[in-house]
Amino acid sequence: MKPDPENDNLFPLSRGPQPVENLVAQAWKNGGGLTRVIVSGEEWRLSVAEITQDSAFSRFPGISRQIALLTGQGVRLRLSDGTERKVARVGEILTFSGDLDVEAILVDGPVQVVNLMHPADRPWRMEAVQGGDASGFEVSAARAVVVAQGCWVFEGASGQPRTCVAGAYLVLPEGSGGRLESDGDGLLYCVAPG
Repeated sequence: MKPDPENDNLFPLSRGPQPVENLVAQAWKNGGGLTRVIVSGEEWRLSVAEITQDSAFSRFPGISRQIALLTGQGVRLRLSDGTERKVARVGEILTFSGDLDVEAILVDGPVQVVNLMHPADRPWRMEAVQGGDASGFEVSAARAVVVAQGCWVFEGASGQPRTCVAGAYLVLPEGSGGRLESDGDGLLYCVAPG
């Protein structure tokens, strides 16, 4: 995992929330989808993957992975440990080992998933935050958010409110903190150290 300077996203807070679709799309090695990298560093990597057909995921030995549905009808994962798991609703988060072979089977058409990867010995977490639960939601430990539904207002140390809508992300420098609020029907994914 390395910095991703071509997307100019190492310290984008000064630019405010950005649409995921504005990030450079990189094709998967197997052609089964596209990835847009939000952050990539030594301790963690956050991206949005577009899965356009049934396809195998790349293996990442020693890496823990979490995926969550952003758009679409869902995806089933067949894991080489013999289990099958499904992400069918926005807000569900699936955790699995990058050591496993994974086959992704689309439920009903293409999907976008938020993808968090980190070394297994350096825990990070992705959690879904519902708008109704986020009255005064503090993001002091958060490093990034990706909005799945609704409209959110982020207010950081500067006091300048920034509106985040579905399909947007915001990267927060360490120690920046702030508050997120939604009108009640929003949902976002918040990423923070474990």
